[in-house]
Parts: sequence; structure tokens; C-alpha cells
Amino acid sequence: MEKKRITGCLVMILVSLAFLAFNLEAQNQTLRVRVVSEQANIRVKPDISSEMLFQVPEGTEFQAEKKEGEWFLVLFEKADGSRGQGYIHESLVEVITPAGREQAIPVKKEKPAAVRPVEPAREVKKPEARPDTGRKTASGGITPASVLKKISLSVHGLLTYLSPSDLNQAAEGVTNYYYQTFGYERQADLTGLHFGPGYGLDIFYEFYPGLHLGLGFDYFQPSKNNRSNFTTNGTNYSVWTKVGVKDLPLRISLMFQPVERFYLKTGIEYHLAKANYLYSVYESAGTPEESWMSWTGQTSGHSFGWLVAGGLEHPITSWFGFFLEGFYRSAKIKNFDGDNIYLDSDGFEQKESGNLYYWQVLASPNTSFPVLFIRDQIPAEPGVLNPRKAEIDYSGFSLKIGLCFKF
Repeated sequence: MEKKRITGCLVMILVSLAFLAFNLEAQNQTLRVRVVSEQANIRVKPDISSEMLFQVPEGTEFQAEKKEGEWFLVLFEKADGSRGQGYIHESLVEVITPAGREQAIPVKKEKPAAVRPVEPAREVKKPEARPDTGRKTASGGITPASVLKKISLSVHGLLTYLSPSDLNQAAEGVTNYYYQTFGYERQADLTGLHFGPGYGLDIFYEFYPGLHLGLGFDYFQPSKNNRSNFTTNGTNYSVWTKVGVKDLPLRISLMFQPVERFYLKTGIEYHLAKANYLYSVYESAGTPEESWMSWTGQTSGHSFGWLVAGGLEHPITSWFGFFLEGFYRSAKIKNFDGDNIYLDSDGFEQKESGNLYYWQVLASPNTSFPVLFIRDQIPAEPGVLNPRKAEIDYSGFSLKIGLCFKF
């Protein structure tokens, strides 16, 4: 009797151990989970305040390594082929067919209309075989295309090379004119206005995968000074020229991103432009200067233009990165108007309003020099050759570097 009792106890212990082992095996069994919310966050740690690796849409499936409290530790494949892991909250998923079983185990009830026939177990495809490929995030995860950030804001600095030929030629022409007037046998060799720094901003919206529509602007205002000093017949002379431009192009552009981190861009711009000049002539037999005269002009104009560009992006996080872009801008503006102010050492002052004109002034029967002034009407006095409205060329190449923020 005692022997039977001992045998029964041993059987119950073995059954209990087997049942416990089965439960432990079931708990450690690898599971798959499916996202049931519209979108779900994959986080670094099992904490709602932890950093988010990326987002996934409804229907995305993962292999779950284990469960920690209310969080599943899920596995995913990075773009380089290595494995990554992150946490997803249990309220956002349902547990589907565990390995080796056929019946799905729902975490929450589904509506009757959503009940579907149980499908036979099938081989799980690799992540790269899914049609909803995505882009690599800074942490190495894959962000599905359906939840990529749609809006981006970029701020940038730029360096522009341009050649406003009428301004540069007129500054050199005025200097050469006074060289000849004062009997100085030399030709001016001035440094022209070309390089100028600036800054700008763009906002883009991705309305179709890889296509972005943007609004933005740039601002730059380069200027150039040249001063020539010389002495003839015991008298000191100085000719000082300063030319400058300002430009605020407002643009609408289309950006195409054929591959990750590289883009092409084209756009139309409306230029709110300004141009200015200063010509000063000083004459003295010693120090200080005894006589001087100056012309100062301030003008404004506007016109349409276009641009083409190409650039590279480098993400630092999923929402922040930097970029480098090169572009060519085309814009030639003729309709400048403004004011010219003449001053001299005798106290005489004269203001003239009108358009900006460019012409050749005859200095001798066989010599003429280009000049540029604001006049109330087209110049027609003796010594004026080939007058026309001045054209300031804002076309040129630019290099842009900046920061990009995605929302």
C-alpha cells in the first residue's frame, strides 16, 4: 500500500515537471507579432519616453524575441544585412502564428467582420522582399515608405560667383577716363565684382515618392571697392570706384530624389534686385585734399529667372542632417530705376531720378570709355555713343551648404 502511494506521488511530480517544462517552453517559444494600429513606434528601450528608431504602418509583421512587461522585443533587418532589435508596446500588436503552430493567438478581440479563415503556415519572406521597402534611418532601421516624413525645412549659407559686366566695365571705364583727363599714361586694371556670400531657406513637401515641391529664397549682397592713386605734374589724384548688387530671389522649385541621399532640382525665381555705384575723384597738391567730386547711385529692379541644381544629403538622425548643393542660376535684369546724387567740394549738390543707362563717352577722336549712370532720360548730349539701358547680370554658379530638418 505504501509502495503504491509513493509511486503515485512520483508520477504526479513527473507530470507536474513535464507541465512546467511545457509552459516554460511555450513562454520562450519564438512568436511573431503584427501591427494592428494605424502606425506604431519601434523604440530603443521598453519605455514610452525612449528614443524612437522608426515607425511602421498597420499590418507590418515582426519576429518577437521575448516579452518584457508590456513590451515585445522585436527583430528587424538593417540595410546592411545585419540584425537589429527594438521594443514595441503590446497595445499596438497582436500575436500571430507562433513557430511550429498553425492557430493564431489574438491579443485583443477582432470585430466579427474582420474574422478571416486561418491560412496555412508558410515560409516567412525576408524583409527586403516586401514591396514596402523604405529608407535607412540614422540608427540603421528601415522606415517604410508609407510613413516617411513628408515635410523638410532647410537653412543654408551660400557662396556665389557672378559677373555683372556693365557695372564692372563702367567702374574701369570711369577710372580710365580720369586717367586720360589728368594726363596719366596708363590703363586701369581693376578687380571686378564677382564673389559674394549669402544665405537662404527652403521648405519642401513630398507629394509623391521621390518628388518634392518647394518654396524658398536666397539673399546676397556682394560689393567691390577699387582705389587708384597717381601723381602727374606735382598734383596728387585719386579715383575711387565702388559697385555692388543685392538680390532676393523668391523661388518655387521641384526636387527629384532618384536614389537615397542624392537629388536634382529645378525652379523658377522672381528676383527683387538692387544695384549701386559710387565714383569719387580727388585732386590735391598736398594734404589734405583740396577738391573732390562724387556720384552716388542707388537703383532697384525685378525680373524672372531660373535655376538647376544637384546635391547630396547626409542624415545624422531620422529628423536632422546636412547637405551640400551646387547650382546654376540665370537672371538678367534691365529695368533698373533710382536716384543719382552728385556732390562736390564747393558744396554743390544735384539729385537726378530716372533709369540706369550704360554708354560710351568719347574722350578723344579715337578713344571712348564705358560709363554707367542714372539719368532722367536716355543720354543724347555730344560725346555720348551707343546709349542703352544697363543690364545687370545676376547669373552665376553657387555652392550651398546647410542643415535639413524633417517633420
